[in-house]
Amino acid sequence: MPTRHGKTSPNYHGVGFILRRCLTAPLVLGATLYTALASAACASDLNPDLTSLRAEIDKRVADLGVKPRDYKLASEKAFDARRAISNGQYSTARKIIFDVLKHSELQYWRFYPFTDFMSGITDVNDPEFLTRLNEWVNQAPGDSIPHLIRAQYYHDLGWFVRGLAFTKKIKPEHRADFQTYLDRARNDIDTAISLEANPYNVWLKLRILHGFGASAGLKSAFEEAVLKYPDYYPLYDVVLGTLEPKWGGTVAAMYGFVDQYAGHRAGHAPLKLLYLSLYRDLLDSASNACVELWSDRVKFSQCVTSWMNQAVRPELTARVQDALDLYDHSDNNQFDIAIREILLPMLRSTGGDAYAAGFLQSVAGAINSDTQLKKASQTPGNYVIEEAVSESWYLQGFYDNALKKGQDALKDVAVTIFPDDEAKDFATAQIYQRQAKTYSKLHQFVDMIVYEKAAVMLGNITEDEHYICWGYYQLKDYQATVDACTQALDHNTKNLLAHYWRGVGYQKLSEDDRAVKDLTAVADSESSFRTSAVINLSMIYFDKKDNKTALDILNKYNFVYDVGTQNKSDLAVNYNNRCYAYMELGDLTKALDDCTASLKYGSLPDAYRKEQELLRLLTPN
Repeated sequence: MPTRHGKTSPNYHGVGFILRRCLTAPLVLGATLYTALASAACASDLNPDLTSLRAEIDKRVADLGVKPRDYKLASEKAFDARRAISNGQYSTARKIIFDVLKHSELQYWRFYPFTDFMSGITDVNDPEFLTRLNEWVNQAPGDSIPHLIRAQYYHDLGWFVRGLAFTKKIKPEHRADFQTYLDRARNDIDTAISLEANPYNVWLKLRILHGFGASAGLKSAFEEAVLKYPDYYPLYDVVLGTLEPKWGGTVAAMYGFVDQYAGHRAGHAPLKLLYLSLYRDLLDSASNACVELWSDRVKFSQCVTSWMNQAVRPELTARVQDALDLYDHSDNNQFDIAIREILLPMLRSTGGDAYAAGFLQSVAGAINSDTQLKKASQTPGNYVIEEAVSESWYLQGFYDNALKKGQDALKDVAVTIFPDDEAKDFATAQIYQRQAKTYSKLHQFVDMIVYEKAAVMLGNITEDEHYICWGYYQLKDYQATVDACTQALDHNTKNLLAHYWRGVGYQKLSEDDRAVKDLTAVADSESSFRTSAVINLSMIYFDKKDNKTALDILNKYNFVYDVGTQNKSDLAVNYNNRCYAYMELGDLTKALDDCTASLKYGSLPDAYRKEQELLRLLTPN
């Protein structure tokens, strides 16, 4: 029989760890069917009364003080504009976009709120969205806005297709599509800028060129951009990131760039923050340089340490301290937002724990806060530092400590003075989202849903909204799974994990056609869940006794047999399932090869039984 077992990547917020920790023994369905997914919902988390469970979750969200807002966030306005474009209401869309642009301002380190607005304006899952954009561009040839939106669409689509893995792990056809879409994005953004430049579209051009790596074209575009907007920090930040070795740059080029544009700035110029970003990017470069040693954590950490010892020049430490003085000479709220975007990625740079921890301590000292688990005093601290400390504990696997620091962050954000309610709500929602992620590690799925719902309702933070539908799946509320995933995809069309969990939710509800559509979208992507999607797709047809279609799926997605990208347990399952298909279809020689391969990577009893039977059948009497 085929084996039900979906890979859950440990690189994705620990979902893989959760499923495996809940799975104490294979679940046998009939004679030999195993499934990590079905057994993943730990018994203590199940609630037979699903109606009461949903009501309890809603009550707990309300108890957090999350109430309807009397204003719209920039991300919600983006949803309105996206919907207007989808409906062909271009004048309405333009009015929304122009109004947000008109009321945006260059702050110390961002163009607010237009950058936030643009992050959610495109729909890369709907082919008709491009048709609408083409129609809008044709109707308004002299208008920069439709060209800007189409450039954003092609940029988003390119990265959606490519994914974030290293280039060598991306399918060749996806790499080719990525380049094609970025070329189209570049053409549109050039047109938009020629019609009417603004801080965002010149930045988007650099983001598009970033996808081609460090190049003369990027350098030229940057020099032209800073002539228009010399103090617009994101322009410098995107070029600095592109000068990392993984994009074709060098450490010397990174230092030279920062010294050229920030070193000569007098006093407490906002561009001094580039020295903090340089430290972050050096740590990221160290992790990437040592990635081949990932499987040996000791050697990996030693490699990162050695790399950083060579890369961090003595003068950089002094420059970092000078840059931290910006806190006392700039808007503290804006500094908090900027430093958060540096601190959190740095903490996630694997192998450089000591460097990230030391940097965090320096930041905490500069803004009169501390990193202790138990506060030394009752004086409110800085919520960003508390959130970063929570992240640090989370990454080390101390989830109770992470939750405690998350609660400290919530206490601090409650007494922090913000410029308006929107800023405070968004900061609070970010911490709610972090708490949800930590609760997922503790298998506390109700808590996970509650805090993720609060994050969505309060701050419209939707990139991890699949936690809600995944949580309902663990609680075996499959209709709620489908409903929550559908909402997540309405909010964020790029959320492939919402497609995955909706697909397996439909599978549980026996809505196979819908399940196939969602799971195919994931299988065709660069998602870390694509192997799980392929396995579940094949199981839909195995369950229908349609072994030929199941085999076609397993052969179509041949990456599931790639020893370079798949773990051993998945390889064992994939070969075992194809062995079963070949055996049922009478191709005994291929079946034997696959069962033998399965046993090379694992010890599934079913594969061993089939191998023995195949040897008997293929051995002449």
